[in-house]
Amino acid sequence: MDKINVSIYTKSQNAPRDIILPRQIHGDNIVEIITGKEDVKNCDALITKNIKFSLGMRTADCAPICFNDGEKIGIAHIGWRGLCLGLVEKMSKEFNQENLHVFVGPFMHSFEIKKDFCFDKIQEKFGEKYFTYNEEKITFLFKDAIMSLLPQGVEFDSRNTYEDTSLPSFRRDKTSERLITVISFK
Repeated sequence: MDKINVSIYTKSQNAPRDIILPRQIHGDNIVEIITGKEDVKNCDALITKNIKFSLGMRTADCAPICFNDGEKIGIAHIGWRGLCLGLVEKMSKEFNQENLHVFVGPFMHSFEIKKDFCFDKIQEKFGEKYFTYNEEKITFLFKDAIMSLLPQGVEFDSRNTYEDTSLPSFRRDKTSERLITVISFK
């Protein structure tokens, strides 16, 4: 990612003020930023070709995924809903596959779920492949599911938000604090 900067801020007050940050909804809407005046309410992914803009996402346990192909940059907020709705695949299609580079910031690598709507949606998309069963617990291997949808050679920040107490985790602490991951052209 030579021509691209990716930064991760652990405190909102440390992040630059000129970042375009959407109001996320755990969905699959993508907004292309052309002028910087686009409505970024109700979306979970941004893309731009404009070198003037920095794009960001707030996350606690969801995965911030940065895309770039040398011409365009993008960032997506991937939780289990966005994953099941195909947001990873939709974002990948927006970029030239021959030059695609992907970086995934810190997120929760796996989590316990119950046999409910979440379980049903994940099972509908992936089958049993990313579930482990231990006693009465069901664990979803979130990182493995994400990796299965991304190209080879993806760069990962290895930190797990649930395990690393220096990072915000909603599932661990019910905190309102969020990481801000930012992608921009150099």
